[in-house]
Parts: sequence; C-alpha cells; structure tokens
Amino acid sequence: MNPKFRVCASLIATSVLLGSLGLSGQVIDASTSKASVSASQKSSKNEVVLKWNGKTLSQKGIVLHGVTYVPATALRDGLGMPLKYDAKNRTYTLGNGYNKLSAVVYDASEIGILVNGAYAGEPGGQIINGRLYMPFKTISEYMGVQGQWNPSLKTLSMTQKKQNDIQIKSTALKKKIQGVDAVVNYPVISGLGNAEVQAEINKVLKENASGVITGAEGNVGTLPPSGTDFPYEFSGDYVVHYNQDGILSITAYDYSYTGGAHGMTFRKSFTFSLKDGKQMKLGDFINMQGKNKQKMNNLVLSKLKKEGGYLGGFEGVPADADFYVKDNAAVLYFQLYEYTAYAYGFPEFEFKLKEWK
Repeated sequence: MNPKFRVCASLIATSVLLGSLGLSGQVIDASTSKASVSASQKSSKNEVVLKWNGKTLSQKGIVLHGVTYVPATALRDGLGMPLKYDAKNRTYTLGNGYNKLSAVVYDASEIGILVNGAYAGEPGGQIINGRLYMPFKTISEYMGVQGQWNPSLKTLSMTQKKQNDIQIKSTALKKKIQGVDAVVNYPVISGLGNAEVQAEINKVLKENASGVITGAEGNVGTLPPSGTDFPYEFSGDYVVHYNQDGILSITAYDYSYTGGAHGMTFRKSFTFSLKDGKQMKLGDFINMQGKNKQKMNNLVLSKLKKEGGYLGGFEGVPADADFYVKDNAAVLYFQLYEYTAYAYGFPEFEFKLKEWK
C-alpha cells in the first residue's frame, strides 16, 4: 500500500479538512457534465465496451495496468447511480443507500476511494481526459454490481447482483460529549421473513453502536480537554460487504480523537446467517483445521513481516478472529497496533473460499 494512503486514509476518515492536505491539480466536475470520450481514447487499444443488462453504453471503460476502470458518468447515466461533486472538498460521491463511494482527489494522479468514510483500499480512481474513472473491482464489491468479461470482444457486461430480500437503512445514535456531537450510524434491517431473527440481528447492531457512545464517554473522562484547533471527535459508521445467499456481512467502525498525535479507529465485523441469526466465524467459511491452520499462520506471519511495520507478537490466527465476507472470499484482519505500526493501517488477508475448503 502507498504510505501516503496509509496516513491520508486515516485522516480523511476522521473528517480532517481536505484543504490541509495540500491538494493540487485541475479537477472537472463530472456530476454536471455529460462524459465525452476523446479521439485519442477511442483509438486506445485499452478501450473496453461497457454493457448494462445487455444494452451497450455510449461511454467506454479502459484497462490500465491490468485494472478495468469505468467512467463515473457511465455509472450515473447508464446504471442510474447518483453522482455529485463537492468542489470545496474535491470529493465525488457516487451512489445512495447503505453504501456510498467517495473519490477524494489528492492530486491529478492520486484519487483515494472511501466507502461511508472508510478507506476502500487500492486501486484508487483515475482522472482520464478530465473525467473520473472508478475501478470496477470496487464498484462490484460495494455497489451490488456484477460483471462478466469477454476477452475476445473486450466487453464488460454488467448486471445487478441478486441480493437478499431485505432492506437495510441507516439510523444514528447521537449524544453530546464534552460539547462535541458524537454520531454513530448503524444499519437496521427489515423485510426478513423471521421477525425474531430480524429483531436479534438489529439488537446486536444497535448494542454495538451504543457501546461506541459509552466508550467515548468513558475515554474522554480520563483526558484533559483538547484545544479549539483540534477538538474532540467521536464518530462511527459501517460498510456492508456481502448481502447474498442468506448471509449478511457488515463491518462497523468508529473513530475517536481525544488529544495527542492522532485519533484511533476500531473495526468490528458481524457476519450473520439470515436463516437463524447466528453470528458466524471465520472457520464457518474456510478450513482452519490441521495442516490448513499452520499454512494460514505461516502465510499471515510472512505477509506481516514482508509488508513492513511488524511489531512482533503474532502466535496464530484465533478461532474468533476478526473477519468479513465478500464475493467468493473471507477477509481476515487485525486492529491498529495489534501487530503493526499505526501508519500501516489494518492488515488484511484475503482467503479465496474455493482454495480453503
């Protein structure tokens, strides 16, 4: 991961003003103009034909360094995703509902992508011929879109994913702490056939949000008031990773700043079986027994050391490890400072389900 993004991702998620990051470079407001593909792009060998529900879109995608990118305006005009641009904060916002993508323009060559304020990882966005392009990988992962690639025709055919027949809406818990509004957004599900299971899932998610508020109140009492230049801050939100096949996987995260060099972010993931409300574990998705367990431990330790910032102390992946589920994979992660330095963020390890049966 680019070290700049390791730091900037944390800053953006904590509502530090983008102006303080020293942004530069021209940005085109894609939310109010129709995309026009230049002649140079039309002749590019990297051009990709885009389809939505079998209909060819007027705008084309592009492949750069093995990554397929889709114009934000094609997602707006062809797929109907709302697209807005905030010139003051140099931020594009795509989509509505429980997952919203924000593309933050650090400069013309670095576009960081956030989901509900949480860093979505790499690759970031691209500005090409004055237009914002988003990696299809990110669109597919967070926006309920699936794609089929035809290499001979260089065509990406996109359709809506078949998701669970439930509704997910955000609600917020708010409380004033030391003169600062603490706001924690959390998901509420409805439409599940089993009312008892639905109530139990919603109870777990609300209790987690309440715990964030309670924790903020407890932490602030142990520290002196911060200055007016850097006031206390308490916030929380969530990301829906997977909402298919009777499984719902969500990560809630909260941020607090109570003085010092930087704030702290904490993640907590919940993966539910919608059949019975059971909270599932990593071992429910991948084989963590016998030789597989040692193989996993070796892989994790090797990557921790290789990617830098390793603080030591790793002795193995526990049965109750933090993880979430996405398409065809389970993602194990560790908290800030758990095994790596703060600047290296949350270490993540993706395990393809078919490879870890």
